[in-house]
Amino acid sequence: MSPMRALAFRATVPDSTSRSAPKRTLSRTIAIREDQTLEQLHEALRLAFGWAEPHLYCFWMSGRFWDRESVRYSAPFELDEGELSSRIPVGELALRKGAKIAYLFDFGDEWRLQLNLVDAWPAGEHSYPMLVGADGIVPPQYPDLDEDA
Repeated sequence: MSPMRALAFRATVPDSTSRSAPKRTLSRTIAIREDQTLEQLHEALRLAFGWAEPHLYCFWMSGRFWDRESVRYSAPFELDEGELSSRIPVGELALRKGAKIAYLFDFGDEWRLQLNLVDAWPAGEHSYPMLVGADGIVPPQYPDLDEDA
């Protein structure tokens, strides 16, 4: 039996949807054990990006947002035809280094992240998921509303 692996996903906010200054890298790299679920990856992403309020979310395995042909995994309480993220360990996805996944958090505000599998290593005795890298400052989950407007 091979040792448990950790998979490292780099989550990048694409420039077209970034609420920060253009051309600035905004990313977080999360490592997760292959026996942990997409729901646990979602929670790690939510915390790493500072999103305090939970919302519905979805993973598209094609790497393209709203791809109707793609296998997709959604919030564990979502009642649609997608698979539930709480039932899918990331190791069962048979991902290889370089794999791309589209991840959407909050269907109203549409925080879009492009996930790339960037590395894998023996998990050892470390606690996962873990934040292993961060670039850029994440803007607030909700922009300030000007009360005088």
